Amino acid sequence: MNTFTNATRNSLDNIISEIQNDSKIEFTEIICYLEHILNLCFLSTNSGLSCLHIHIENDFNDSQKLLISEFLNIKLFKYYHSIDNQIDETNISLVEFISEIETKLNGLEMRCPDDASGKNGGNKIWKNWVKEKREKRSLLMFYTALNKNSSIKPKSIFNVQKNFCSSLSQVFESRPYCTKLNDINKSYNLLNVINTLNEIDLANNEIIDELDSIILFDCERKSKMTNFSFEEIIKWNSDFDTRFTKYFIITFGKENSSINHTRNKLELIRERFKIPANSSYTISKSELDFLLNRKESTPLNIEFVGFESTSFWETFVLETSIRELYELRSIKLMNIYSVCYNDEIKNYIISDLFSKKETSELVSSATKMVILELRDDDIEILKETLSNTLDLIINSGIKAKVLDKLSNNQAVVLDEAILRNLNLLSKISACLALIKSTKFKTWSDLINSDLKDILILSYRDQGRYTNYYFPNLLELELNSDFTASAILPSFLFIDYYNWSKYNLYKEHHKLLIHPIRENHFEWEKLKNKIQELKPDQKLNIDWNLENEYSNSDQRESYKVKLKGQRLKTAYSSDLFVITDETKTIHKVVKIDYLLTLDNEDSKVFIQNLDEIQQNINIYDKIVDKKQQEAELEVVRKQFNLEDETAGRLWKVLLKNLAEEQGEDQLYSDLKKYFETKGIKIVSQFHFKNSWINPQSESIAPLSKRVFIELCEYLKIPKIYFIIIQRIRNASKQSSRQSTRQMNQLLKDLFNDGCFDTNKNERGIITNRLEYYKVNHPFDDLGIDENYLADNLATLVELILPELKLLELETIEKNYNE
Repeated sequence: MNTFTNATRNSLDNIISEIQNDSKIEFTEIICYLEHILNLCFLSTNSGLSCLHIHIENDFNDSQKLLISEFLNIKLFKYYHSIDNQIDETNISLVEFISEIETKLNGLEMRCPDDASGKNGGNKIWKNWVKEKREKRSLLMFYTALNKNSSIKPKSIFNVQKNFCSSLSQVFESRPYCTKLNDINKSYNLLNVINTLNEIDLANNEIIDELDSIILFDCERKSKMTNFSFEEIIKWNSDFDTRFTKYFIITFGKENSSINHTRNKLELIRERFKIPANSSYTISKSELDFLLNRKESTPLNIEFVGFESTSFWETFVLETSIRELYELRSIKLMNIYSVCYNDEIKNYIISDLFSKKETSELVSSATKMVILELRDDDIEILKETLSNTLDLIINSGIKAKVLDKLSNNQAVVLDEAILRNLNLLSKISACLALIKSTKFKTWSDLINSDLKDILILSYRDQGRYTNYYFPNLLELELNSDFTASAILPSFLFIDYYNWSKYNLYKEHHKLLIHPIRENHFEWEKLKNKIQELKPDQKLNIDWNLENEYSNSDQRESYKVKLKGQRLKTAYSSDLFVITDETKTIHKVVKIDYLLTLDNEDSKVFIQNLDEIQQNINIYDKIVDKKQQEAELEVVRKQFNLEDETAGRLWKVLLKNLAEEQGEDQLYSDLKKYFETKGIKIVSQFHFKNSWINPQSESIAPLSKRVFIELCEYLKIPKIYFIIIQRIRNASKQSSRQSTRQMNQLLKDLFNDGCFDTNKNERGIITNRLEYYKVNHPFDDLGIDENYLADNLATLVELILPELKLLELETIEKNYNE
């Protein structure tokens, strides 16, 4: 790093001496870094249009941003002055302009204004007169120092935000390294806030003809700046014979920097401004720490206790996988298992999960129902392996390590699922002899927190994009005066942690990649070192299900204010329909995109996609009831069941077989049939009380695969399975997964233009039909692929009246302080 920044140190003196910001000494290393980057890939070539996006991972304050922009303007001014092509020919316009300044200065010095008084420091008239003389002298020095052959014609448009423009103008008021568009002073750099290139051209076409570079400084959120996209500048060069050769964007991160914030910012710039691949150069937080000579964040002390692997846990994971009981091995449940410090907690966990009750304090109702459908011997296998696993945790000595770390003023971080379960929390408190004043905290409480002493008893990593969790064990930033540690069972989490660390490094390497780093930073060597960290053992994890089972507190949440409505909470995974004032084009975006918008210069209208599903029963209304009844009638006649409802039909058929063959014989035959398919049948208790009981409430077995094989066994046509899926979805037995599946389908329909004004939605659907078939589970959604185009067109017609987008007033992230 030092070698890289030292390469430009000597050539920077004439720029740094011109910078007036008080922080310039502290920021000298950063200025050297920026200087070298600009010289290497931005100012070194004039062939074609070069592109550079510099993203600074930290959130600099206004003064620091002002310093960076001051440097850039001085740098660009001096660069353009050095290559100015007015050779051996005095610029009469510049000479006359200097003469005008001299005349005005002489006039000011020859005569003091009326009513001006210098007594006691001077009145306002006196001070304004002194200030104006000082500014004229500075202007005169500035312009007389230039080569009289200089054209001093505009070469760059420096786009900024409105308030920032005012501050920057004041910095350069008497040293015009940059000026506003209509300023009387001359400069190579023109500040711009609201004008597009078209508007600048209409006002003064001579400016456009001379321009060489486009700069966007911390203004990517302004929607009007999309007029300065890289593609648009290429078009100006090809269609209007402009001579742009340099395109530069500089952006900044957030206070709590994370891999997700950086990824989102880079994707935003790529998508919004259409820049080429590998054009972004990210200056990481660790680099900034080094360049500013400041202490890096204190690393979190993580202690993994006990064995790194155990056959008990591996068997339990295998058994839950076979029985499609993902929640039992989810991170949420692993965090509950990890605080099993005594037999009382263990007995509570086992009893809650495997009792005959239909409700559970630990798992979702859907998972509890799947457990209830298991055979007794399957339940015993699960109970035994989990019981042995919990015994290992109890006997690992983890409780003693936790007690050693506990102190009276310490905050204890637990998973939200534990904190909301007062029964479990009380057992943990009693086991650890915690006092009533113990500060129990969730992960979100660690954001912008003043907690000084933290003990973490909950595992949480960054997840996998797009399901991202922050803060987490790997990105938790702590001040040097903080004391924080985590104590966790090794066999539950060590593999997760190693994979997350590898993935985090790998993602950082991917986001930081740039030709400069490849040529100057031994980038391939670093890549190989990261690859050495890749664990051998693969993880079997489903981040969509992890997101479904996690509590809302574990996800980043936001406050969204729509015009005429109260504040609402939204999450990172939420999808929104978005449009502008014309309401002709609709897109579906995530909340990260909404955060990048600046609705000061244009109104934005949004609607949460989930709310549309809540307002209408899509699964019920999308179905042609007459057609469905006709399809059911065919099935009924096939089995001579004239009046049976759809949800009873399969149970009636099973009951009839049980009466013919005997209940035990049918159960035995079905068990053998399922085993040939690699699946297991439910317990005989559940078989008797639900499957062969037409009066039972269940519509169908929860497992899709089980029900498909059951229909195959009963020789029921596939259309019946689709009908049952429709009924199950419409009857509110659907899970968040079915809502998510429908949202993903709607997202594609919106983004393909099916809801836009004057678009032929049926034509769009027909052209995209194969894509939809490949990417969406229509069987699960209860949509018959034989009539897919008609069903999707009906879906569009159903949603259109429900589009009631409201103006977005504010959106901000929730911080629990």
